[in-house]
Amino acid sequence: MDSLNIRIIEALQRRGDITNAELAEVVNSTPSTCLRRVRDLQNAGILTKNIYLVDSAKLGRGLQAIITTTTKDYNLAKRAAFSKRVEAEPAIAYAYGVTGELDAVLIGNFQNMVEYQEVCDRLFDGDENIVRYTTHFVSETYKNDPAIPCDVLRHQS
Repeated sequence: MDSLNIRIIEALQRRGDITNAELAEVVNSTPSTCLRRVRDLQNAGILTKNIYLVDSAKLGRGLQAIITTTTKDYNLAKRAAFSKRVEAEPAIAYAYGVTGELDAVLIGNFQNMVEYQEVCDRLFDGDENIVRYTTHFVSETYKNDPAIPCDVLRHQS
């Protein structure tokens, strides 16, 4: 990974809607080189999505929650079934299987407590494998930045 690819990745993480000409100017390259590099990064699976981030409160989903779960049996089949149910829940934005005392961490954006409880009823209350779930409601945001630092790549190149 060379320094131009790193600069392209950093620029696109900050502003995914940048034009190719603007990108070339920001990273000090030519538009044709940037276009080829971006395609190569996409084909390599390094650049995976180009999306806009949205203010959840402005969409009527200002109740943010971090939900942790503990299960009885964390085998492949039960994880797959749980994952499928989570995937079907539009209010759940992120879901991770984790190591340690917990088995999964979910992050959701809900309209209100009624929707939150309905989602929990569907995901957890009907699942005999769920031992416990705990919810932490977000009261303040200290940092909300999905960009991944490229510092490791810089040291490798």
